[in-house]
Amino acid sequence: MNKLIGLLILLTIINCADNKKNGTESISKSTEKIIEKANSESNTKKKELTETEKEIESVALSFHNWYIKNTNDIKSEIPTDFVVTEEKNDSCIVDYEPYFDELRKLGTISNSFMEKEKERTKSCAETISKMKWSEYIGVIPENCDEYLFWTRSQEETSGIELMDIKLENNNWKVKFHLFNTFGNEKNYSPYTGIITVEKESEKYMITNINWN
Repeated sequence: MNKLIGLLILLTIINCADNKKNGTESISKSTEKIIEKANSESNTKKKELTETEKEIESVALSFHNWYIKNTNDIKSEIPTDFVVTEEKNDSCIVDYEPYFDELRKLGTISNSFMEKEKERTKSCAETISKMKWSEYIGVIPENCDEYLFWTRSQEETSGIELMDIKLENNNWKVKFHLFNTFGNEKNYSPYTGIITVEKESEKYMITNINWN
């Protein structure tokens, strides 16, 4: 009888030990998942911005918000690049003013940025200005982009998102990435960029945008 009781006690102890071990392993796995989730949320969580940083963010993202809206809308008549029109004798003329007028309306685009836009598109504009209008229609001229330069894509882009913002030598540097939305998920573009914001005539303005 005593042997039987001892055997039952031994089996109970072994069973409890096994349950404790399995329970520990289960808790350990659950803990790992919680830690992984917390790390993921921590890495993607935005830092709390100051009022000045919120203003800089609004200025910095204004150009892409405008650009994306108007390049996505195939019916939009707002120019997002220089305009090419037909002149007499079947020639082409390149005009930057309609584009720059729209940028000025934003109130966040500096004159220096517009000058950089002229320089960036100079070779394309010169090629087109030497073409006949009948040759230009329906083709992508040499030295011209085959995609939307400011989204690095031929397709629609859903939006732009702030990654980081910091002050360097009295200039604000705003790091961003673009994304497309599918359902409830954001798929981020592999391209990131830096927008420089400076004060011009006592107002914060975009002075430069560089791709990383």
